[in-house]
Amino acid sequence: MLFSSPRDAVTKPPANRRQFLTAVAGTTAAAAAAVAANGFSARELFAQGRTFPEYPTPQGGWDLSWADKVEKTKHRMLFDMPEMSNGLAFTNTLTWIRGYSDVYKTADSEMGGVVVIRHQAIAAAVNDDLWNRLKIGEQSKLKDPTSGESALRNPFTKIQSTDKFAAILADGGIDTLIARGVTVLCCNLALMRFAGQLAKEANISQDEARAQVAASVLPGVIRQPSGIFAVARAQEAGCHFIRAT
Repeated sequence: MLFSSPRDAVTKPPANRRQFLTAVAGTTAAAAAAVAANGFSARELFAQGRTFPEYPTPQGGWDLSWADKVEKTKHRMLFDMPEMSNGLAFTNTLTWIRGYSDVYKTADSEMGGVVVIRHQAIAAAVNDDLWNRLKIGEQSKLKDPTSGESALRNPFTKIQSTDKFAAILADGGIDTLIARGVTVLCCNLALMRFAGQLAKEANISQDEARAQVAASVLPGVIRQPSGIFAVARAQEAGCHFIRAT
C-alpha cells in the first residue's frame, strides 16, 4: 500500500474549485490566527516587510545624502516639477506640511518632502544673477514679486509678505522650504541647457559657461544627474508621488 506524505497534502492541487477555496480559507485563517497570537497588527506586519534598496557608494561626485535623510523621516512625499506653473510645486509642498501639522501636530523633522525641479521648470533652481543675465523672466513670462514687471530675479525665493505680485506665499519660497528641511533637487541635464545661451551671451567657452551655470544653482538645491533619476531615487527612498504642475 502507498501512503501519501504530509507534503503531498500541501502540494497536490485540490480536485475542484470548492475544495480550492476551502483550502485557501483554511490557510488564511491559520495565518490570521498566527498573527493575532504574536500580537502583530496588519500595519506592523506590513512595516516589517518593508525595506529600502541597498546601494554602493555614489560615483561621479553626486550628492545622495538627501536620500538617507528622507528615508529616516516619518512622512515622505515627492513633488515633481517639470513645468513652472507659477511655482505650484512649492505651494503644494507648503500645503502638505501645513496639513500634517494641523491634523497630527507634526514637527518639520518628521516630514520628508522632496521637490524635483526639472525640464521646463529648471530656471526655478538658479540664482538672481543668471535670471538677470539671460532675461529668464521675459522668456518665462514671470513677474517680479515686488514690482510686477518681468522678473530680473528668481521669483520663487526671498519672498516677502508685502510682495503684492508674488505667485507663491512668503513661507513657501524655495529658501524657506529648504530651511524647514524640504529637499530640493534639480536636473543637471536641463540645467546645462543654459550653458550654450550663456556662452553666446557672455562670449565665453562652453566649459566656462557650464561651470558658471553650475555655480548659479541656489544655495541648498542639490544637482542630480537628471530629473528622471531624482524622481526615481526619491520614490525608492519611500516617497509617494505628486506631479505638481
